[in-house]
Amino acid sequence: MPEGTCALVLLVGEQPAPNLLPAKHLRPDKAVLVHTEGTRQIAENLERLLTCNCLLCEVHPYDLTQVIERLRVFLGENLPHHALTFNLTGGTKPMALAAFLLASQRGAPFVYLQTEGNRNRLYYYRFSESGEVQLEKQEQLDEVITLDQYLRMYVGHYTTEPPRDEFEQQIHHILQGIPGLEVLTSVRPQGLAASEVDFVVRLGNRVGVIEAKTRAAKSGIDQIQSVAEQRHLGTYVVKFLISGRPVDGNNQNLAEAYKITLIELASYSQAGSISDEDRQKLIKNITDKLGGRPMPFPDSP
Repeated sequence: MPEGTCALVLLVGEQPAPNLLPAKHLRPDKAVLVHTEGTRQIAENLERLLTCNCLLCEVHPYDLTQVIERLRVFLGENLPHHALTFNLTGGTKPMALAAFLLASQRGAPFVYLQTEGNRNRLYYYRFSESGEVQLEKQEQLDEVITLDQYLRMYVGHYTTEPPRDEFEQQIHHILQGIPGLEVLTSVRPQGLAASEVDFVVRLGNRVGVIEAKTRAAKSGIDQIQSVAEQRHLGTYVVKFLISGRPVDGNNQNLAEAYKITLIELASYSQAGSISDEDRQKLIKNITDKLGGRPMPFPDSP
């Protein structure tokens, strides 16, 4: 960021990662969290996570002229002497366009975060004296979002407990052996009545939720859908249902329709323990789903 007193302008959408990662890397003196009515809670959660002073600015998600004027006045009143950098990654498309136009008017630099799998690349742009956009540099970010930070971004406060039964204990032991995988067990977000997920896992900056049942049925699918829905844990959280027995065709189809990865560990029901073959199946499914796909940032209010 520019030397001196610096502020980072962040556009808050339903995916907080595009804001938290650059802020952790750039370390501004202040951050402006530009949010909508629908993302105010996420902005407040981010405010608690960021180590710099934060200012919240509410705008309309799609009224471009309103966003430009509201943000222009807000920055003039609150940060008249700060060197600004705009992060154009989050928010809605009108919010990003408004931020770009304001950056252009001020001749201020801006950044954009590209995510591919578990790799994050930050692009730095500047305006030339003639007003043309120039790519100044790009660099790989090593920062990651811990599970604690991820959950606090989305749900605020939460509690955890140890695995509740033998099946969960065996799964937990396997998950703990996956290099780089962070695991929390029996996670209950506060404020979500009767909502609990058996495991929340993270590999790099991809997060997954796991429901484990010795005999998986529709109730397990409903449970994971309830906790993992977009407004609770984000659009691109990866969902897993682990069953200690084979699952019938109807529930297999239902899990597929909800984009839930079904992992059948039938050896548990046969022998009371997870076989080496099923252990490898579990490890492969978890690492493949969390390690190999990009997490796009949606255009959301």
